[in-house]
Amino acid sequence: MNKFVGLDVLRFALAVYLMVFHSIHQYPQYVTLPLVELANLGGFATSSFFILSGFILAHVYFGRTTELRGGTREFFVKRLSNLYPVHLIALVLVLLVSVAGTRGFHQFALMTLDDGEHFVTLGSTETIVNFVLNLFLVQVWNPLYGSVNPPSWSLATLFFFYLAFPFVAPRVLQARNKVRLLFVLWVLYLIPPVVATLMHWYGPVAVGIVMRNPVLRLPEFLVGIAVYGLFREGQFDAIYESRAKIGAALLVFAGSFALAAWLESHGSLSTRYVVHNGALMPAEVLLVIVFAGLAVPSRFAALATRLGNSALSIFAIHVPIFLVLIKVLKLLSIGKSPLWCAAHFSECVGASKEVVPSMATYPLYLIGTVIAAVYFQERLVAPLRDWIRGRLLTTRPRAPAAGARSL
Repeated sequence: MNKFVGLDVLRFALAVYLMVFHSIHQYPQYVTLPLVELANLGGFATSSFFILSGFILAHVYFGRTTELRGGTREFFVKRLSNLYPVHLIALVLVLLVSVAGTRGFHQFALMTLDDGEHFVTLGSTETIVNFVLNLFLVQVWNPLYGSVNPPSWSLATLFFFYLAFPFVAPRVLQARNKVRLLFVLWVLYLIPPVVATLMHWYGPVAVGIVMRNPVLRLPEFLVGIAVYGLFREGQFDAIYESRAKIGAALLVFAGSFALAAWLESHGSLSTRYVVHNGALMPAEVLLVIVFAGLAVPSRFAALATRLGNSALSIFAIHVPIFLVLIKVLKLLSIGKSPLWCAAHFSECVGASKEVVPSMATYPLYLIGTVIAAVYFQERLVAPLRDWIRGRLLTTRPRAPAAGARSL
């Protein structure tokens, strides 16, 4: 079976990009950085990840057949045993960090198209309902509020994709004209953001539905499955045999990405729906195609696989790690000893609000989070995942070899 080490590199890169997107804007001085607009396309990372997920799952569970390997029950157990431990542990980390924060458990972010943060305070009943929705990864079906752990909306969307996969993947892979299917899926994906833009639907509910509703995001996942179908039919061999064609594909992607970044940063509000949902899909497909054929030197293959396996963990835990880092840096910058802060906690927290964090330690945050995510995945998530599979599946899975792909 093709290991697609190039796709491990891509999913790791997407996770790191999303980590930068969620963190760099917390530094007021980020606006002075050159080309910082290129860090504004968080939607690109999640969309590419959804396409990539469809591609990889089709390869792992179908290969060159049209029958799901292992059956539907085994698929659900394997996928959810990999997704839920990451989500639940990350959710606990966010809640623990929030205990020491200034934003209460009753405050939730409203969905918005602008760059600001808008929070509302909910009553006890609505707060409990939203926490339950987050716990079971169904919070995206309430379009009004963001997730407790902001990146976990993408995990909730993946959860829906996993439920749909055994039923939709065989039909996509059996499609006779997959190129036409790709075009149809792209058009279907563009309809909601275009309609919302034309109707000027920019309220929180509309934003939540258009940007995060799993049904409206499903075309991305289906596109990934269709692209794998074309790959296994050898439709991209001509691209892989020509460096000029690979270079042209990357050039198209780079141009599309740069234009989208400019529109996201300097364009009007009317461009944001389409930039976030659909405009970049052809470029994202090209990126997946190129990296699917990327040859990674054997001496780097094991490391690339480990980093790729950690991508989901990076998605899940980078926010709580960043929140801890920022709080620590601010407390250290106010010039008070830890003992004094422990005795005057409220005063310390109040003083730290006025501190502008330095970006000098930002590279350490990025590197430290990657290292933490790798060990988080290998030492905590993977053993827990294997334990769950061993309890729920009749055949206990064999211990994976070092550097083996995480399924």
